[in-house]
Amino acid sequence: MANNKKNNLIVFAAILSITLVAFTNLPDTFTFKFSESEINTHYQNLSTIKQIVDKSNLPHQEVIFIEKSIDSLQGEIVRQIKLQVPPAKK
Repeated sequence: MANNKKNNLIVFAAILSITLVAFTNLPDTFTFKFSESEINTHYQNLSTIKQIVDKSNLPHQEVIFIEKSIDSLQGEIVRQIKLQVPPAKK
């Protein structure tokens, strides 16, 4: 069972990495629309994946790579939200 989780995690990390590389090489801009609850769920799922990876038996370099990839994606989510959501009026 634990080996299956590890394999699933490795597959997810590979897909995430490929996606990040693919989107960084595209000349066009894409816009994804999410509700606030959807984006919060995705952000929390990424945080959960980081915790799972941190507790896994993966080699240290792979853990570092996955965590940096997730940090980058979460940072981009925050950056895009700040660009798209007007600041609250005081």
